[in-house]
Amino acid sequence: MHPTTEDLGAAFARLRQSLLNYLLRRIPDPSQADDLLQDVFVKALASQQAGRRIDNLTGWLYAATRTTLADHYRLTGRPVEMLDDDIPSAEVDDLRMHQELSSCLQPLVEQLAPLYRDTLIATDFQGATMRSLAETQGVSTSAIKSRVARARVMLKERLLTCCQVEISGGFVSDYQQITPYECCEKGA
Repeated sequence: MHPTTEDLGAAFARLRQSLLNYLLRRIPDPSQADDLLQDVFVKALASQQAGRRIDNLTGWLYAATRTTLADHYRLTGRPVEMLDDDIPSAEVDDLRMHQELSSCLQPLVEQLAPLYRDTLIATDFQGATMRSLAETQGVSTSAIKSRVARARVMLKERLLTCCQVEISGGFVSDYQQITPYECCEKGA
C-alpha cells in the first residue's frame, strides 16, 4: 500500500505536537525544533514521491524524527550520546501521559460537591448509563445529563488551575503541572 499525500498530511497533523514535544525536550530553541520537524515532513514527502513503501507511517515519522535530531547533533558538533534513542511510540507515550494525568483526576474529582462527584464517578468512571442512574435516583435523565456536564466543567476548571494541558486532535498531547502536588492532594 502506498499512502497518499493526504494520508501523510493527516498522520503528520495528528502526530505533529507529540513529535514537536519530543524535539523541544532535546533542543532549547523552539524555532530550531520546528525547523527540524519540517525537515521530517520534507523527508516523508520525498520518500513517498520516490515511491518507497511506508507500511507504518506513525513509526516511520517517529524514526525519521529521531534520525533528523541525530543528524542535527552531528552537524552542530554536539555529542550524539546525549540523544535518547528510545523515542516512545505514540501509543505508549499517550498511554503513559493519560495514566499520569488520570492519577491526578481522582483527587480533583473527590473535591467536587457530592451531588456532582457521585454522578460523575457513576457515569464516567463506573460506566453507568445516564438513564439507569436517573431511574435509580428518581430524577429525569436531563437532570443527570446536566449534573454530568456541570461536573465535567468543574473538573476541567480544577485541572486547568493545576496543569497546563495541550490538546491535539481531541487528545492530550502534553501537560505540565503548574503547582506541583498541591492540586492533586485531597482537600487542596
